Amino acid sequence: MSSKQSDGRNKINIKRLTLYAMLVAVCLIVGYLESILSISLTAIAPGIKIGLSNAVVLTLICTGDIKGAWAINIARICLSALLFGSPISFFLSLSGGVASTLVACLLSRLKSVSIIGISIAGGVLHNVFQLVAAVFITGAGVVYYLPILLLLGGVCGAFCGVMAQLIFIKSKIFKY
Repeated sequence: MSSKQSDGRNKINIKRLTLYAMLVAVCLIVGYLESILSISLTAIAPGIKIGLSNAVVLTLICTGDIKGAWAINIARICLSALLFGSPISFFLSLSGGVASTLVACLLSRLKSVSIIGISIAGGVLHNVFQLVAAVFITGAGVVYYLPILLLLGGVCGAFCGVMAQLIFIKSKIFKY
């Protein structure tokens, strides 16, 4: 391999790595702001957030950058737990994040499902898997949250899907 090919490959990797680092930072900032603003929703269901950082992950999935989506989502979850959370919040976030990212990756292969539909499914499954994780931690008493979590997962998923669609259409940073 020539030196020029190696340099070109490194530039692409550095450019992509820089983009990923910036996207993780954006996700952390948005997530932190959401945690401050979510206090008003705690009366409905504790810990509910819109999940706007998921719009970034969903945009990457819809551009075909599955590895980048996973890397950013896992980094965001780990760093959020370290900076603003606890081991329990890490476990809950990881459970929901892995489930929603997996379903988004699978549904993105279907041309008949829109980015908003993918996001709604991801939002609902995120809440379902967080609830399953919460059952392991606290017991079955939290299952009564299921109806409100399904509804809010769909509503928040739709909102994130619209945001992801706007990012996808308007942004040039995902075309590297």
